[in-house]
Amino acid sequence: MNRVCSWIFLLLLCVGCQDTAETAYLISGRVNNPDADGNIIYLSHSNGDELVNLDSAIVDGGAFSFRGVQEAPIMAYLRFNRSLDSLAVPLLFILENGTIVATMDTLFSTVTGTEQNDTFETYRVEAYTLDSLRRRLHEHYLDQVHAGCMDTAVERSMFDEYTRLREREKQQAYRFIRRNSYSPAALWLLESMQSQFHEEELQSLLSGFGGRNRNVPILMNIAQRLRNAHKIEPGNPYVDISLIEQSGREFNLSDYVGYARYTAVGFWRSDSQPACRAMVKWSELYRKFAYRGATFVSISLDTDETKWRAKVKDLHLCGHQCMASDPADVESRYALASIPHFVLITPDGSIDSRDLTIEELESRLQELLPYRVRRDSVSVKPDSLKR
Repeated sequence: MNRVCSWIFLLLLCVGCQDTAETAYLISGRVNNPDADGNIIYLSHSNGDELVNLDSAIVDGGAFSFRGVQEAPIMAYLRFNRSLDSLAVPLLFILENGTIVATMDTLFSTVTGTEQNDTFETYRVEAYTLDSLRRRLHEHYLDQVHAGCMDTAVERSMFDEYTRLREREKQQAYRFIRRNSYSPAALWLLESMQSQFHEEELQSLLSGFGGRNRNVPILMNIAQRLRNAHKIEPGNPYVDISLIEQSGREFNLSDYVGYARYTAVGFWRSDSQPACRAMVKWSELYRKFAYRGATFVSISLDTDETKWRAKVKDLHLCGHQCMASDPADVESRYALASIPHFVLITPDGSIDSRDLTIEELESRLQELLPYRVRRDSVSVKPDSLKR
């Protein structure tokens, strides 16, 4: 009888332990850096604007731990203060109830333990591998330039390889989001990489969330952007937006459209290297097509006016240089999935083509304006406006 009672007691104890494991989290961590001992590591999450600390622990003998209860899984970080980032790479993971094992390192921090974190970790390792390949390719590119070995063929080959790696990264993210729509990591990844997906891909990803997370702002914002994309399809009227010129004066896009001229609009940002390279080419197109009957309006999505002005000067950009009064509103109204992004507007104010690359813009302008326009056929001087 006593033996039976003992077995029942052990069974109940095991059940109790299992319930505890499912309703609380235990993070067992280690930092592979002896200099981390005695420093504080933080368990944080983002509230949308900044990181908020949930808990903290002191690293002792390379180890640390956190315990707590998390009602619903969220994205969280393990990190040192920014001034101590060299101690270990901050770790992004899914904070959920269960046993989580974290390893902080100076090259790549990892996490395992729960099913969602194991799945997310597999994706992170694959993404890190591709990112490493891109970094090495970029370093090789710089070495070739420094050695004077770069030519058009080599540059094109390296650009094609870089593009291939970026496409692989995008496809990996797409597959992860589709297969793990229940995970907060899928939502985080969708928000982080939405600019790399085409509108059809975004629509497909949104449908994968079904009726879940309908009130999540990021899903609502993407859905709104896709609705706006239908409004600016070729043949529809362009959408007017508020702009600020270099002089500081406020204008609208409507101040530049019309005048019997085509209007090329370029959306870019000064901290984007691909966008800056495209805008250099943009200036070449200005010199080639402005006198033929095209107005060039460059719209920066920067939020720092000083950096924008400095970059315009540094790149010697031509055409009308403007800054969006409300970059977020412009991104939504023109459904900007990525930058640089070029739109061509006809003289009557309808969209001729959108979502163009700089090369596609040049090709389209060449089709529409193959010859020089006579001076008496244009109502204003090339690429200038009456104020």
